[in-house]
Amino acid sequence: MLFLRRLPLFTLFFTAFAANAQLSVHTTTLIKREISVASAAQVVSDSFGAPVAIVERFMREAMQLEKSERVPAAAFVAISMLESTGFTSYLYKNSGNPFGMKAGPYWKGQVFMMWHEGEMTPFRAYATPTEAVYDFARFLRSRKWFKDALACPVGDYECFINGMTAHAKRREPGYAADPLWPDKVRRVIKQYNLEVLSRK
Repeated sequence: MLFLRRLPLFTLFFTAFAANAQLSVHTTTLIKREISVASAAQVVSDSFGAPVAIVERFMREAMQLEKSERVPAAAFVAISMLESTGFTSYLYKNSGNPFGMKAGPYWKGQVFMMWHEGEMTPFRAYATPTEAVYDFARFLRSRKWFKDALACPVGDYECFINGMTAHAKRREPGYAADPLWPDKVRRVIKQYNLEVLSRK
């Protein structure tokens, strides 16, 4: 009888121990990811000369975007790096615009004027990486040919890249006219270890 009376206490102790062990594993995983993100940001900063704080903040905003909008952070950061030469382009430094997004007639936000392709061209300007990240997500949602990319499993950057690629048979323009664009994005992801930004 004494054993039976003590059983609930033992069960409680064991459950608490197991939960604590699981929390430790989870905490260790989070710490490792934090270190990996900081390391990836440092590598990008060292390679291009962009301030590491800017690179890391943009990476973290992209990670939040992945959670809320299903846009893989790894692909998102790789695309922005290609477009902005690692967050160092003239456009990015003056407008916070890493994607080269032009300010069309329906754009209501800030504008940065720049000589582009033989004329002064208005580009979208952003005060923070958060603004840039979520405006890009709105742009993707506004184009029906990106619906395949946005339907990919969370964190699956390979599926996302395929969904962003032009398809002549379906008459979908894709994100870039350059036929090598998908491989360039993949190469940036691998070279700068951006896989750590996306959930597995």
